[in-house]
Amino acid sequence: MTNNLMDLGRTGEIAKTGAKPKLPTTIPNLTDTMLDVYRIPLKYLYYNDENGRISTQIKREFGTLMVQTDETNPDYNNKIATFIEEDNATALKKTKKSIKEKGQQVYGYVLQDGRIIDGNRRFTALRQLQTEIGTSQYFEAVILPFTYDAKANRAQIKRLELAIQMGTEEKLQYDPVDLAVDIYQTIIRDSLMTKKDYSDEANMTVKEIENRIATVELVHDFLHFINASPEAYFIIKDAKLYNPLFELAKKFATSFPNQGPKYEQTKESAFSLLGKMVHTGGDTVREVRDYLKNIVSSADNDDYNDSIEEFVEVFRDKLESGPIHSASDYRKRLEESTPELRHITEVYNKTVNRQNRGKNVDSFIANVKETLNTLNDMKRGNGLTGNLQFTNFSKDQVVEIRDTLININLISGDLIEVYEDEL
Repeated sequence: MTNNLMDLGRTGEIAKTGAKPKLPTTIPNLTDTMLDVYRIPLKYLYYNDENGRISTQIKREFGTLMVQTDETNPDYNNKIATFIEEDNATALKKTKKSIKEKGQQVYGYVLQDGRIIDGNRRFTALRQLQTEIGTSQYFEAVILPFTYDAKANRAQIKRLELAIQMGTEEKLQYDPVDLAVDIYQTIIRDSLMTKKDYSDEANMTVKEIENRIATVELVHDFLHFINASPEAYFIIKDAKLYNPLFELAKKFATSFPNQGPKYEQTKESAFSLLGKMVHTGGDTVREVRDYLKNIVSSADNDDYNDSIEEFVEVFRDKLESGPIHSASDYRKRLEESTPELRHITEVYNKTVNRQNRGKNVDSFIANVKETLNTLNDMKRGNGLTGNLQFTNFSKDQVVEIRDTLININLISGDLIEVYEDEL
């Protein structure tokens, strides 16, 4: 890719449309008067592999790809175009229809080497139209005098990208994994922006930024725990694990601000219980919140961790029997770990049940009175409640109820003596 779009614009090989854009954010040394919209032949352009919406997909499908324009080799753009279409085929079809009937209504942004910063869907639609109609199509876009070569340039490019894609009232909806990873990579890995800078451009709070960074850091630990690559974010996306990990990260930040050995043990216990949740299905977010409330926030957390430590170790051994490359691999390993996950579940349920039995005095008394209310209702109904009739029951069911009442009567007598002794 040797073409410099700025040079092609100066020589007239790329035509101006006459439109003068207004930047959605402030970029040093770049003003609105310095910018023009050009009609750029598609062969000079390529998708931005650093775009947060695309990078996770690339790692899932290919690991890495060499970026190339259509002029050099269309294979790269063809592969990314597939991602764009799969992401929202309806929106792409609508965009293509609009461009075909009325032309491109909203210009994009590209770098001087052809990297598209904004306008993936429009570019995809134009590529499809060019193939279908057989006539040359042009992408109307602002050419920014930057490349990704310099870190300072990348910082300004990211500011613009965020302002365009997320800073407006009708901001595009990012997948939560893609958004969190983009935040982490921009602020922590690449140090392109501060938390405040990102929050301002993306129309988010600093606290939201911090929570998402903490979640990605926990994601790294989770991927290490299950023996996957630390950047296999697509596993988190495919297994629908981001939201439960987000809940864990928020709680861990307040419960273990200094981390330490108890945090590490709790984290492995949580990852193991999360494996059980994925294995059995259901509402993982609700289950994680129950776990945080019933175990992590209680005085039983250390005892619970110690009680399942042996099972967690065996579970980890099975996870480490081979690398995990996909959510499917992870689920297969969970299936192989069914005995350990069952034991972990049993300890969890016993701990929660023990807590429920030991609730406060008022709750205990209320439960005893509720039992009495049920018996009084049965007495008033001559043995039944509501609209039930004995014809609704089988003989065995009637026997079962009678035997239960006999046991209640016997146990009540014993319990009365216990309370008499306390008086």
